[in-house]
Amino acid sequence: MPNYSKQPILTANDEEYAILVEVSEEFQKQKIDKTAREKSGNATEIVIRNHLLRRNLNLSLNPDVTIQGSKIKNDLLLLKKGINPNQKIFPPDNVKMAVEVKNNAVGGKTMENGKREDPNKVLRAKFNELEGTTNVRNFAVIVLSETLLPPTPPYKWRFKEEVIGKENCKVFTLVARQLYPPGGLYIKSSIVEMLQNEQMKRTGEFQRLIDYLQNL
Repeated sequence: MPNYSKQPILTANDEEYAILVEVSEEFQKQKIDKTAREKSGNATEIVIRNHLLRRNLNLSLNPDVTIQGSKIKNDLLLLKKGINPNQKIFPPDNVKMAVEVKNNAVGGKTMENGKREDPNKVLRAKFNELEGTTNVRNFAVIVLSETLLPPTPPYKWRFKEEVIGKENCKVFTLVARQLYPPGGLYIKSSIVEMLQNEQMKRTGEFQRLIDYLQNL
């Protein structure tokens, strides 16, 4: 795993910080207008999609989109040039990549053996099924922010490429932080406080994500 402790402190001028703040603001809007998620997706998905669209990437515009041949719902699809992004179902040959958007990883349900389900393995099963039914072969996981910095050890259930175990799947974490803030990542005051306390680092993976998608 990269040593995020050596990365630059996140600042108010960083796009990644703007994304964190916008996600918290979008979440509060959706609490008032409960139909917003049905129309556009969850807060993190909406904000990250909007920031990526500024890079002239052709991304699906609706939540829970599917690929013909599969019932699996996807957060985002990276589409080939010229494909109309305002659809709910796409033919496989229109799709370059399926993208999963996460706030952070969460340990899954408790299994019969008493162990918790690993979200990496759940995601691998989803991607394997999607690949098997549609022949789409490229996948990415975008994680808004994860607890990866000392003094606590890295979060146990974080998304890791080596655990997902697919050569054609990349994981990008935008912000590394020291703790899980009170109330979670949807509370703007908690994000501001972490910034003031220099408890977040810019991973550099947002730019790597953009470069990866633009060159796929």
